[in-house]
Amino acid sequence: MYPTTDSARAQEFVGASHARPDRVREMLAGDVGLTRAAWDWGFGDWETAIGAASHTGNKEILEILIGHGARPDLFTLATLDRVDAVRAVIEGVPGARGLEGPHSISLYAHAEAGEAQRVLEYLSSVGIGPTNLFETERGAVEPYLGEYTWGPGELDRFRIGWNERRSVATIERPGLPPRNMMPLGGHAFSPAGARHVVIRFGMEGERATLLSVEGFGTPLRAERLAG
Repeated sequence: MYPTTDSARAQEFVGASHARPDRVREMLAGDVGLTRAAWDWGFGDWETAIGAASHTGNKEILEILIGHGARPDLFTLATLDRVDAVRAVIEGVPGARGLEGPHSISLYAHAEAGEAQRVLEYLSSVGIGPTNLFETERGAVEPYLGEYTWGPGELDRFRIGWNERRSVATIERPGLPPRNMMPLGGHAFSPAGARHVVIRFGMEGERATLLSVEGFGTPLRAERLAG
């Protein structure tokens, strides 16, 4: 087998590409191939290094990455206010209006992050505006909050929580960052960046007792812990 990039190193580089230009430069000095690194934050929510810099609007890191061979995409172009390129994709590629970036971050939000006024004006003119797929009320998710397990190990569990600052429900595994969940109705959600996955709660009265994950490999079924 040929040498491959260590997954922990790819994760670190994608993480650094959100906001740490000095660390990005340092890591690239040892491996330029990292410009194309990608990391799955969970459920198939893949993010590349250039995707991270794009949705945070970090133009310094974008310049570093592109200068070292990273591949700009539609969301990068929106962040950089390349309105002609964005228009060409939106009007020339079927389905492009519905594309989402990492973590289900919209094209409009990328343009906002980059203060890309021309792109913002264009998107608004064709009916593509700001969206919040995740915001909900705590009372609506209160029946689901708690821990669910599917095996004997301490890591074989999910915790359904609440992010007060963002007003979103979250799903989390021990030792891993929480993932925002977008409500689908009917006691079902999709995790950020993974609309193909459905997290569904089984109810007994007004309280969830089961959690299932469908659409990502073998379906998983977890029972709620007491408490």
